[in-house]
Formats: sequence, C-alpha cells, structure tokens
Amino acid sequence: MAVLAAAIPFQERLFQKCLERFHRRMELSECLPALTVVHEYEKNGISLCESLANVTVVEHNLDYYSDCSKFDQSISRWIVPILQLLCFLGNVLNILIYRLPYFDGSSSVHFLRAKALANLVFVLSRIFEVIHAWTIEANAQFELTYWTTKPFVITVANVSGTISTWLTLLVTIETVMCVLMPFSFRQYCTRRLSLNLLIATVILSSGLHLTFLCTHHVATSSVLREINSSVHCWYHAIYFTMQRNTLPIYELYEKMYYWIQMTVSIVLPTIIMLICSVLIITQFTIKELGETFSQRRRCVIRMTVATTLSHLLLEGPALLTFGAAALKGAGSSSHDVTTCKLNHGNNLLSMVNATIPFFVFLVCNHQFRHMTKVYLQAQTACERDKKRALLNQSTVRNRSARDPERSVIEQKLITKVTNM
Repeated sequence: MAVLAAAIPFQERLFQKCLERFHRRMELSECLPALTVVHEYEKNGISLCESLANVTVVEHNLDYYSDCSKFDQSISRWIVPILQLLCFLGNVLNILIYRLPYFDGSSSVHFLRAKALANLVFVLSRIFEVIHAWTIEANAQFELTYWTTKPFVITVANVSGTISTWLTLLVTIETVMCVLMPFSFRQYCTRRLSLNLLIATVILSSGLHLTFLCTHHVATSSVLREINSSVHCWYHAIYFTMQRNTLPIYELYEKMYYWIQMTVSIVLPTIIMLICSVLIITQFTIKELGETFSQRRRCVIRMTVATTLSHLLLEGPALLTFGAAALKGAGSSSHDVTTCKLNHGNNLLSMVNATIPFFVFLVCNHQFRHMTKVYLQAQTACERDKKRALLNQSTVRNRSARDPERSVIEQKLITKVTNM
C-alpha cells in the first residue's frame, strides 16, 4: 500500500510537468516518453527554442504526406471544386424547377427535391477537404477547426449519400409501377405515402450513421522536433488524427457497420435497381409497351432510367472498398495503397453521380430543357408581369407537341368520346 501511495503522487508530478512543458494534458504513455526525449536533449546541451517556447505549433500528421493522401489531395485541389460548382448550380436549379406548377400532383417530385438537396449537402460537405488539401503548411486555427468538425462532416456526408441512394431506388420502383400498372399505380404512389417514405428514409439513414460519432474520436498527439540551424534547439508540436475507440467492441461494431451499410446502401439497392431497369427496358423495347404512354411520360421514364443507370455505373465500384472495410476494418493496416486510392476514386465517382442529375435531365427531356430555359429567362426579367408570364409559359407545352404527347390509349378514349 505504501508503494501504491508513493506511485500516485509521482504520476501526478509527471502529469504536472508535462502540462508545464507542453501546455496540454497528456496520457502517461505519451507523457513519459516525451519527458525522456527532453531529458536527452538537455543532456546533450540542446535547449528549447525561445521563439517557440510559448507557441503551440501544429503540424500535419504523417498520413498527410503518404502516397494515398497525395492522390486524394490532387483530387480535392483540382477536381472537387469544379464538381462543387456544377453540383451547386445543377441541384439548386433542380430544386427551383421542381417548385413549378408543372410538377404539382406528382408523387415522385418530393423524392426528387429531397434527392437534389441530399446531393447538394453530400458534395458541398467536402469544402473543408478542399481547403485542407491546399494548406501545405499547417495553419493552427484551421487545423483545429478541420479536425474538430471532421467526424460530424463525415457523418453528414454519409447520411446525405445514403438518403440520395434510397431516394433513387424509390423513384426507380415508382417508375416500374408506372410501367407495369399505368392506370392503378397512382392509387399506391400517393403524396402521403411519398412523404412517409421520405421521413422514414431520413430517420433510418441518420440512425445508421450517427453511431459513427460514438465509435470514433479525434486524438491529439505530441511530437518533439530538433532544429539544426544557426541555433541548435528543439520545439514541441502537435498533430491530429481520427481514430476508432480502442475497446474491442468498437472494432467489432465497425465491421458490422460496414457490413450493414454495404448491404442496405449498395448491394440491395443495386440488385433492385438492376431488376427494375431490366423490367422497364423489356417493357419498352421487347413488348413495345412504351407506345401506350404519352410522349411526356416516356421522356420522364427515360430520364429516370438514365439516372438509375448512371447511379449503378458510378456507385457500383464502391462495393469493393466497402467489402474490404467490412472484412478487415476501415483502419486496418493490411489495406494497401491501391485499396486506399480505390476508395478515394470511388468517393470521386459518388460526387460525380451527385452532380450530374440536372445535366442528365437536361439531355434526356425536351420539356425539362424548355422549362429550364424559360425559368432562367423569367429570373432575369426586370418587369414583374413579364416574369409571371414567362413562369406560366414554362409549365405549358407547345400546341404542336400536345397531340403527339397523347398516348395511344388516351387517343382511343378521346375518339370514343367524340363519336358518342
């Protein structure tokens, strides 16, 4: 007991000495080695640099200079800013155009609005990554802000990305119902059901990814540097890393988390979207069911299929990195540089997928191009009456295009009514 009583004050003295030396509280496993290095410096006649004695020097962690990190930094510096600009313009225009009366009564418009907002959040959440990639010399204030917010930014990005995927799936399923049950699908795809599914999507996605904040934390580590210049001295610096909590249960949960995310965010949506796409294409090409739909509805269906196929093409490769994380853990040292670069490449493809919906709609749908053109003209109009007239025009199709847009069934019904 006497030995234990003597050991406690000794540890407290060590902690106090580290606090005085390094201006931060440290664990014993970090404090004791740091004091040992300082003792060796002083033993060799190397003193503390006076100019840095009362300054907290912040450096990048060692991972910042790795080959994989440099690959990610190149993406963040040169490609991500362009995607963020295009994503902002495209998705904001999507949200504004979806508010036009043209889309009133559509059950899927709620999914499309939420998807555009989720895409916007997903891509713009990388803004700190872009700034961090350009900070060759670490800035103490920004590093603190960057690492403090990093777990929350990752969580928000994961939540918005999963919401976007599930909404794409819901829109695809609704399109299949429209194709297979053209007269009765509106009985099931109601506005109330759409809102309930939207709320459920947000709740489930948040519940899945908010656990990340409980399993990971940002750690501060100390490093002692020796300066061999005109004045031979040493200084103390800190750097930040994001780590998984050390208890074994967190490692097990992390693997379960990636298995669940891989299943509900990639595997199941991919399989269902593939089946739905095959059904839609089969009905339109082999059975020529597309002739029973109006030109307007056919354009909307083609637009949805194009969005679904682009999602499958751009999000599919992420299955590889999620599988590796589920098997080995996200922070496993067994991941090689190729796997790390593949993960950053998949993140880039996900951002591309979140950026292109507006441009896909613009290419695939003549009516959407017309609405976009007239809407932009209305926003630049100075007179209120002219602006209102243009907005009304954006929701009206040309008279010459109305008759061809009627479906075969609609034309037959009109003919019967006329004959009566």
